[in-house]
Amino acid sequence: MANLFYNDRLIIAYASMNQSTKLWSPGVEITWKRDGERHSHTIGGLADRFKTSEEAERFVINLAKAWIDANP
Repeated sequence: MANLFYNDRLIIAYASMNQSTKLWSPGVEITWKRDGERHSHTIGGLADRFKTSEEAERFVINLAKAWIDANP
C-alpha cells in the first residue's frame, strides 16, 4: 500500500493478488476536505494486471494524479 499527498489530496493506492493467476490488480482511493467536508473518489475494478504490487501501485498512482488534475 502506498500513501501520498498530491495537490492537497491524499492518494491511497493498493494492489491485490489474484491467487490463481498470481497477477496484481490495482485500486486507489482519493480523499480530500473542502469547506469542512470530507470527499472521496475510488478507482477500482480495473482490467489491468501486473506482475508485481509495486507496478500496480505505480500505475494507479499515475491514474489518480491524472484524475486529480482533471477534477480540481
